[in-house]
Amino acid sequence: MADHKPDTAPNKSAVKRQTLVQVARSRLSLSDTGYCLRSIDHPNKALLLAFDGRINVLDNAESDARKEDLETCVSSHEDAHSILVHAVVGIFALERHKYVLVATNSHCRGTIRGSDIYEISAVRALPLDKDSGKAAFHSLLRPPGPTLGNKGRSTLSSPALTRSSTGSDAAHEPAMAESAPVAKAKSSSMTAQTTEEIQPVSESIGSADMRLKWLSPQITKLFSQERGASTDMTSSSGALSQTGNFANDGPTGSDSKKRQADTSSTGSSTPTAIAYGLSEAPALLTETSRTSASLERMEMRTLDEITRVFSTSGLFFSYEYDLTRSLQVKGAHGLDSEREPLANVADSNYWFNHNIQLPLLAQNGAEWALPLIQGCVQVAYCQITDNDFFQICLLSRRSCKRIGLRYERRGADSSGHVANFVETEQILVLEASDLPPHYASFVQTRGSMPFFWKQPASGLQPLPVVTNTSSENVAICAKHLQRESSRFGRLVLLNLVEHKGREAIVGSAYANFVGQCVSDELIDAHLIRYVPWDFHHETRGMRYDNVKQLVMQLQRETADMGYFWHSGEDVFTRQQGVFRVNCMDCLDRTNVVQSSLAGFVLNEQLVRLGVHAAPEQGLAAYPGLETTLNNLWANNGDYISRQYAGTLAMKGDFTRTGRRNIGGVVNDATYSLARLWIGTFRDYFSQSVLDFVMGSNNVSDVFRALVDLRSREPDHVLQMVQMRQGAVETSVAMAVNDGELVQLACIVHSPMAHNTTKLRDIADSVLAVTDVAVYICRYDYQLEKVSEFLRIELSLLAGVRCGAYITDTRTPQGLDPTRNHGLVLFFPANSCDQISGSRISTSKAGIIEQQASLPIPETSHALAPDILSTGDDGVVNHFVACKMATEMQVVMQVVPATSEANVDGSASLLGRPGQQGLARLGSLEKQSPDLIAECLSSTMLSFRNAAGFTAGTNNFIIEAPIISAATAKQNTSFVDKVANKLHNALWI
Repeated sequence: MADHKPDTAPNKSAVKRQTLVQVARSRLSLSDTGYCLRSIDHPNKALLLAFDGRINVLDNAESDARKEDLETCVSSHEDAHSILVHAVVGIFALERHKYVLVATNSHCRGTIRGSDIYEISAVRALPLDKDSGKAAFHSLLRPPGPTLGNKGRSTLSSPALTRSSTGSDAAHEPAMAESAPVAKAKSSSMTAQTTEEIQPVSESIGSADMRLKWLSPQITKLFSQERGASTDMTSSSGALSQTGNFANDGPTGSDSKKRQADTSSTGSSTPTAIAYGLSEAPALLTETSRTSASLERMEMRTLDEITRVFSTSGLFFSYEYDLTRSLQVKGAHGLDSEREPLANVADSNYWFNHNIQLPLLAQNGAEWALPLIQGCVQVAYCQITDNDFFQICLLSRRSCKRIGLRYERRGADSSGHVANFVETEQILVLEASDLPPHYASFVQTRGSMPFFWKQPASGLQPLPVVTNTSSENVAICAKHLQRESSRFGRLVLLNLVEHKGREAIVGSAYANFVGQCVSDELIDAHLIRYVPWDFHHETRGMRYDNVKQLVMQLQRETADMGYFWHSGEDVFTRQQGVFRVNCMDCLDRTNVVQSSLAGFVLNEQLVRLGVHAAPEQGLAAYPGLETTLNNLWANNGDYISRQYAGTLAMKGDFTRTGRRNIGGVVNDATYSLARLWIGTFRDYFSQSVLDFVMGSNNVSDVFRALVDLRSREPDHVLQMVQMRQGAVETSVAMAVNDGELVQLACIVHSPMAHNTTKLRDIADSVLAVTDVAVYICRYDYQLEKVSEFLRIELSLLAGVRCGAYITDTRTPQGLDPTRNHGLVLFFPANSCDQISGSRISTSKAGIIEQQASLPIPETSHALAPDILSTGDDGVVNHFVACKMATEMQVVMQVVPATSEANVDGSASLLGRPGQQGLARLGSLEKQSPDLIAECLSSTMLSFRNAAGFTAGTNNFIIEAPIISAATAKQNTSFVDKVANKLHNALWI
């Protein structure tokens, strides 16, 4: 295995400090300004998390400016109760509050190189708000009751396999002193029998608390009188107004400002405006309270899920040992306990909470930032003589680059990172009384097949689908293999999927893509060996002994690969490659094969170290040792399976005992049904929360998942922006007349019909404002062309209404007028050109057939009358509505065709000579939809005046709601209202 430099995120300014140490456990107290954490081992070190958002890292060596804060922390510990905190997990912000996530309980899972390894079993999210923060803190001081949340906290925790000799932890926290028996053996037979046999991970998928975890708190209350622990942090009423985000969901706030602008432009308020303000004022108060309640429910649901993820998903940490890097990567000088904060050396590929610890790192808080890994850590001891023994450690670390759940994340992303990628390291430690310890490490990896494919969760056996083009998949496959070969050396790709049936769809594609990577010389052929092995076919009829035949077939590869062996400063061997094993889920079959390969290598290591007396018999010569190793690997499979699929691993009976039986087959059928249930009802939201923790989506995406009941890919934003950029370019090229210069173009949603505000669908359209006309183009992404467009000359444009355009009442974000904004363009009848179909190609030649305006639709979706509704001649004007895209907006502007200068730092797209080029306006894209709408309407007015059409300028732009929140509620049908209430009761 080749040495490589991990992706680390050290804080450079923190490195300069001379007294950096890793802060272990601390005491949490509450002061008037915020939360204070004071290190137990280093009382001079403290961390202040202020309610106003400040983060102060304090110690005695700091300047006088911070000594006052340190004294505040010290006095708060003396005057008030404090709480033991095992780790500061991270800091994150939701819609209502910021939160600090702390680990309040953990269990020791063993010792590696004298450093204890802990698994988190309970966390709490404390709001950085004075009122709600006090309530949450005092709830921690109370003894925990039999709540639903507490019962589900440690469902994944397995019995500790081993424990080092006495330490200082027991004096402070009994939960951390949980011990496990040490396996003993006589030197003659070298058996490894534990006084308490290693047990499998407990399965609680059928318990009441886990069954109800996917339900909303309202439904959960029917089964439990108390909410989960995280609901104690609910703030008092009125806390919503502190954010200012959703307090005004109707024609208040910004809408009232618009009515004032409307009054100032016309000289007096119209009867319509007065009636609007009076009739909807009571409804707005009701809508505001409903929005607040809905927002609070969504936030509490998100907090519950974050708490569940960090409490029951197998998250491990150590105060001294870096779990993110293997022994070989650390090198000969990295085997001792790390001498600086782990945040300065950790590999961010496996640092689970890296994103939510960035606020600490930004404030020189590396001492307080403790890296967590998701995976599994298992340890067992085997005694040889009274003074000599060896230790087996099994450490799996899941990659965070494409982390996710079974059907939510398959295949690779655009960077070549794959789903469920796990690096598993088996460490053998031999300690003799008169010799320095020897360390032998063997690493294997697993991961989804590295190309674009997906598998929708529909039924027990859904068909996988290969997406994207063949060339794109080959490029991504090559990118992944290049990265892995640079890290590990030679790759042995062991593919265990079926050669027939549905699995063959992706299995054969994998073989083809790897072959093409080699033939196209995208990767060195000497660094790749592809081994297809149909696990189900080879082991049919309970013939699982055939797995041993596969291991024998790979003896040459195993010998060439070797393992890392080190003692003191001497490095005897290095691992020069890795087995990359996969099946469909990279869980059950993968774990069986990896455990067999690991057992074979362990046998070789024991022989090499002079421990094994009967190498020809393998580990079977020592039943106790073989049982111990099997249980370690079975527990490892259960942890990873729970993290990816929600149940224990299948085929666990074979991994534990080396035999397959009918009971195991029945269990596997049960797990299949449980995985289907979990994938259907829970994974979509859990995936969105995971993406939020990793930093690949925002709070709005998490809340949206509760409404849409689906998650998004992490690179969804990048892909969507690229598609929309192409839509703008194509629409301008196809629709805009030659000679016209595009001043602003962006993405909107439009009914593409006259005199209606009802959106037919959420399909994208492009709104382009030139120096002559306004274009609204419906774009078809599948055909990559404009299907129809509307054109209105600026000289004929009677005016623009700019205001709130509420079309979705299911979420608080959907009721926010600043996020849901639009424009209505008024024009005289028969002055709008509507082109569709084959006539688009002839429109730019001036052959434009004017169409009769469409009939006015039902009143409920017509626009309320205002000063723009009729022209100067008294004739009723027609209108076309368009709503700004609420997210992933693309705004472009014309630039000279020969210019290479960027606009606002974004790359320009140059046209051919004689044609106009378009450039992204990055700064405008980041603005809220209401500001973009104001820019568009102002641009129309400016170029209209520049052309000499100044009539009606004072009343050209009217700021008033298009569809207010109250109107949107009224327009919602009875069936939709019932469906929304049922949806909220079940899911929110």
